[in-house]
Amino acid sequence: MSTGLKTKEFPETNVHSVIATVKGLVSVMTREVELLRAMQIKEMGLLQQEKLTLVNAYEQGTSTLRNDPSFMKHLDPLLKSELRDVIQQLNVTVKENETALLAAKTSNERLMQAVVEAVQQQKSKNSTSYSQTGVLAAQSAQSAQTSTPMHLNQCL
Repeated sequence: MSTGLKTKEFPETNVHSVIATVKGLVSVMTREVELLRAMQIKEMGLLQQEKLTLVNAYEQGTSTLRNDPSFMKHLDPLLKSELRDVIQQLNVTVKENETALLAAKTSNERLMQAVVEAVQQQKSKNSTSYSQTGVLAAQSAQSAQTSTPMHLNQCL
């Protein structure tokens, strides 16, 4: 039996499949939000393949439902309500995920900027240049602070 025939004969089967897919996607995205908030970015990589698989299944399932909108007229009201509820929950989770991603991105950008500034400050402190007298500027500044007023008699 082909998928198209199966869907047309039993749209409830496809709706149940979409509902299960959405629930799985919400679960994965909720875990992703938790990892983002905990700044455990490396662990998110493990979720990406599962998320991609679920997104593809969701796209396929919903496109099949969109291609035959008449089934909604005959769909059990409880199943229709459950479908709406999980889609609404998915929309909320997607917004939370987006917010967490933006926050993590902003935080990482600030951290990187702070690191760059610290490195630049350290470089400027350690950079050496020579004065007009051929003395290192850092040594010249240091000796100016610690020098004592004394004159050496060079006649000896």
